Order: sequence, then structure tokens, then C-alpha cells
Amino acid sequence: MSPLPLTAGAAAPRDAYEWIQGTGMKKVLIAVATVLALSACSYTRQQASFAPTVVVAKSQEGQGAPVGLRVVDERPTKSLGHRGNFHGKAAEITTTQDIAKVFEEQVAEGLTSRGFRVVPYSESATKLSIEIRALEYSTSIGFWSGGVAVNAAMKAVAAKPGDSYEKMYISDKERRVLFVPAAGKNQEDLNNGVSSVLGELFADASLFKFLAPKESANAGGIE
Repeated sequence: MSPLPLTAGAAAPRDAYEWIQGTGMKKVLIAVATVLALSACSYTRQQASFAPTVVVAKSQEGQGAPVGLRVVDERPTKSLGHRGNFHGKAAEITTTQDIAKVFEEQVAEGLTSRGFRVVPYSESATKLSIEIRALEYSTSIGFWSGGVAVNAAMKAVAAKPGDSYEKMYISDKERRVLFVPAAGKNQEDLNNGVSSVLGELFADASLFKFLAPKESANAGGIE
């Protein structure tokens, strides 16, 4: 019996094997090239840019009451950490932005959304001071994957005549990665860390109850 003819356009078994081998090798080479490129980039210093996103529901709990706001950067170092590679720490991550200003703009916008009127710190009896304690990017090496973590921490110190309120807010975010993260991903992680710790502040109903006018708090207008 004569062998069955091959379907038109189909590759012979040997050709198919060679095609699969060739395609697989190309994928391996591309993956290796990508890993090497990302690893090389990890030795380049990175300038991060901050544009955090914090969604604050609008309300009138503040009833237009003035709040004197200030933000102080109390981090022990202005470095944001170091990029990682397959051997540990690599190039430093910094920013040209004023981190205190970044936080202040977000807090002021959130206070306005909740019905408060933000004024210079010295011009109001009700004051809110935000102390930035930490904002750090770090990496770790595992057996099968690496870790990327962003730690952010800040303290709110609110005061009005005869009373005060203090609370620390902390965000620790970590994700596992198979490849050295590119600069864009590092920047995204840092922004997510800032957004997360600010979100913790705006989720603190007790803080806004303290800042709100007394009649507003007694009326139960706090979300």
C-alpha cells in the first residue's frame, strides 16, 4: 500500500520538528535578551515621578470649616530605595519632586472634597499636620521569584483648642516578580504606595469627626 499523500501546505514530520525547535529557540533567545536588558537597566539611576490617585467621596461634613494644613517630610533619607537585579540592590531611585508637596496637594484636595476649607497652618485654630515617616522601595531575592515592596508611613497630628488627635497610617505592599522590574513599573509601585497610605488617612472617620465643627459631628453627618 502506497503511503498517504501529505495534506497540501503541511510540513513533513522532520520539518515540523525543526520548525518547533527553531521557534522555541527564538523564544528562549528573546527571553534571555529581555532579562539581560532589564538587568542592565537596573544599574541606571532612576528618577521617579509622582502622581498618586486618591478617590475621596464628596460630602459636606466639614461645613466650610477652616483647617490649617501643613505637611512635613521627616524621612531619615530622601532616597526612595534601590532598583533590584539578580544579585540584590542596584541603582538608586530618587525624585526631583518635593514629596511633602505631593502629599499636601492630595490631602488638601481630599479635605476640600469633604467640605473643609484649607487655609495656611498658622491661620486656623483647627490644625492638621501630616508627618511623612517613610516612603521606601525595596527588592528581595527568592528561589523562583523576587519580591518588590513599597513601604509608606505617615502620622496625622490634629489639634484644636483643648483637644488633639494623633494616628499613624502605614501601607506595606509587596508583589512577586519573575523579571527585574522596569523603571515604569517601579514608578507605578511607588505611586500605588503613596495612594494606599493616603487612602488609609481618608478612611479614618475618627479624624474627620475630630476636624468637623462640633454641631456637624453631633448631627451624625460623618460618613
